[in-house]
Amino acid sequence: MKKIIICAILICVISGLYCENTSVVMVGNKVVFESDVRMKMKEENKDYEEALRDVVIEKMLLFQAENEGIVVSLDELTLEIERIKKRFPDEVSFYKALEADNIPYSIFVKTVEEKIKVRNIIKKNVVDKIEITTPEIAAKMKELKEKGNYYYRFRLKWFDSESSAQEFINAFDNTKETDMGEEGILSREEIMSEVLSEIEKLSPGKLSGPIKIGNRYLVVFLKDVRHEEVNSYQQLYLNARMTLQNMKFEEKFNNYLKELHSKIPVFYCD
Repeated sequence: MKKIIICAILICVISGLYCENTSVVMVGNKVVFESDVRMKMKEENKDYEEALRDVVIEKMLLFQAENEGIVVSLDELTLEIERIKKRFPDEVSFYKALEADNIPYSIFVKTVEEKIKVRNIIKKNVVDKIEITTPEIAAKMKELKEKGNYYYRFRLKWFDSESSAQEFINAFDNTKETDMGEEGILSREEIMSEVLSEIEKLSPGKLSGPIKIGNRYLVVFLKDVRHEEVNSYQQLYLNARMTLQNMKFEEKFNNYLKELHSKIPVFYCD
């Protein structure tokens, strides 16, 4: 799913466990603790290797943001903290949640600040460099007009090897559906092309085979498909632009991560 990497980076920061424990990775001058990985597994229903990878990416982006002098203004920080507080019935509930998770308020604020730095470095070096031309939009609008639009309801699960993905598929039944991620709905233009080509082969209630994405494998359980005609010029324009934006973001973001991997040292602790 196209938004997987972005959703992993911009997760809610208030849940977690603040404690000193074993370090597992050094990313530049940033330490990844075992608790960071365990909490990522809990928050996003991921296995250890996948959670570790996501935390390393977050630390890498934070390291680069600080290297480039990305700073967070007081207004930015205050606005984000207030946005998070609004998820709770009242301010008392918010502070009780921090206390229940053993998170000092100062650590909460520092974590929010780091998430904003990551968001800003992505905007600076990826989002702001995406260019979409009028001819590209026109061509995509024509394509979408001819196809109409499909909305897919599904669950998915990531694996580190094709064999583990195939093992899950072979043992799958309806009772194992909840072992996959949360149910989601995406339109055709929001789904990676290699994933879409496999989903289009499925009937509702069926699993895909292992889909290779980078060096990992994805299995999709298709729940339902809905087709809608797209007739509004404005909707066609918005859909076309969003499709192109997602495609270009994915390519630029992955290239940016490769660039960071090549220059930021990552040491795994024994």
